[in-house]
Amino acid sequence: MAATFHEKINLINERLRSLGIEAVQEIKMTDKDGKVIGQVKYGYRPQYVFDCVNEFLGPENWRYELTKEEIFENQAVSEVKLFLKVDDGWLCKGSQKGQMQIVKGNVGDAQKGAITDAIQKCMSLLSIGCDSYKGLLKNVYQKNSQKPPVDKKQTGKQPVAETRQPATTMPKIAGVTFEDRQGVIVAIGERLFDKKELLKAAGFQWDTTEKSWMKKAA
Repeated sequence: MAATFHEKINLINERLRSLGIEAVQEIKMTDKDGKVIGQVKYGYRPQYVFDCVNEFLGPENWRYELTKEEIFENQAVSEVKLFLKVDDGWLCKGSQKGQMQIVKGNVGDAQKGAITDAIQKCMSLLSIGCDSYKGLLKNVYQKNSQKPPVDKKQTGKQPVAETRQPATTMPKIAGVTFEDRQGVIVAIGERLFDKKELLKAAGFQWDTTEKSWMKKAA
């Protein structure tokens, strides 16, 4: 027997929860000096949400319309309507606005990020990804981000925070280093855009949310 629309939404949320920290991100707003503005939030990474929606609802059964877009000095704002196909009709729960900071003058990425943010907010009206808006993902992120404590008795030294080097063999690219962040390899360096072809060849992809070149560790 086919699952009802309500059951499919529950399946989407169960799948997102099963992914753990892999699907969760820390969201910070910063000023031009890099200082954090306002409250740090935790939400689902957009691609994971969209993949789960496609899996259980089908990519042909949802769409969105961009109804308004504004570009300000430091951020892009978009208003979106989300439509989901239920039975033989399209369901729309109204519109939502999303926003994204403009980083280093990259307006295009900010526009895409604002649309993505608005779509996720629309989905929350149907309880898709609802844990994000209930504040339940902070514990998921922080619990899995904590490193095991260093035994002072064994080392005789105070614990020092260190960057874990990736176990995966990384390519040698001038001016680029790599960090392993909970199983995700992040490329670090200056003018990475000029080296994008080398990074792509090594399996890296540009993450528009994190504004970084990333790949999963082997």
